[in-house]
Amino acid sequence: MAWRIHLTAQAVNHLYILPGKKPVLAAWSRPNRVEYYDLNTGTLLGDFKVPESPNGGKRTSDVWEDFISTLKGPDDATYLPVVQTKNTTIYTTDDGKLRLYRVYDNELYVQTEGREIKLDPGNAERFVSVDLDRALGMIVALDEQGKIHVYQQDMRLGAFDVGLSPNELTRSSVVVSRGGGSIFASDGHKLVLTDSSGTVRKSLPTYYLVSRLACSPNGGMLATSDAESGVIRIYHGESLVPTHQKFAIDLVAKATQIQLLADLPPLDTVARALTVHAKGVVAFAMSGVVCVTDVSEMDELPRPRKLL
Repeated sequence: MAWRIHLTAQAVNHLYILPGKKPVLAAWSRPNRVEYYDLNTGTLLGDFKVPESPNGGKRTSDVWEDFISTLKGPDDATYLPVVQTKNTTIYTTDDGKLRLYRVYDNELYVQTEGREIKLDPGNAERFVSVDLDRALGMIVALDEQGKIHVYQQDMRLGAFDVGLSPNELTRSSVVVSRGGGSIFASDGHKLVLTDSSGTVRKSLPTYYLVSRLACSPNGGMLATSDAESGVIRIYHGESLVPTHQKFAIDLVAKATQIQLLADLPPLDTVARALTVHAKGVVAFAMSGVVCVTDVSEMDELPRPRKLL
């Protein structure tokens, strides 16, 4: 079922889907507050206020571990994928056994089994986007020069030039599928599919500005949001062939409204948060409105014909 909810008067900047028998959508209504919804029905399952991170002390201290232990979903078993503190972004695997700390923009630390190791950045001065494979612990980071740095936990696999050219005027992103089989990246003008060895499997220029990037857990589907028109586009993950598209505002208008009274987002708003799940499920946020839908609600694009 496609559904929508007017969550807040402010912009919702983060959405994540927590895996499980009944997947949960985690939506940040405020920087320190998460609300949990049943992914299929939109039923509110609870909320959580992220506590203040401990001041001072090591991240391997008991106080810090107590803080980390609170960062879980409503089942108290699956950890929140990403949590932002004052100067650190915390990425965590589903089971919480591995954590990645992104301190400011240029320092990455891996923590596992009570040990914390700083990752070698190579020649990178700043990382513009980072993602963690929450199943096996592969780490991917896109630097300001367009190179993708790949780590398997604390082991550096290399830095690879994949033909991207990030700049300050566009949003650059990198995401990795569960298990690390597919790495997708964009500099705002191009989509690239690569693997952990840096081999580019597909590269596709876009005729629009890419705002947000998200891939399904198995890497079979890639979703983007258009920074200018508000269109959400779906690509086949293995070929980067476009398969579906729709204006985000049209998807919101068609979705079942959970509340009795709620406003639609402004027509000129674009999706500021985007995430996808298995079986074609897409979740996004426009302003303070969160919408969950699937590709069947979008316009299917004609498939390119093979030349004989």
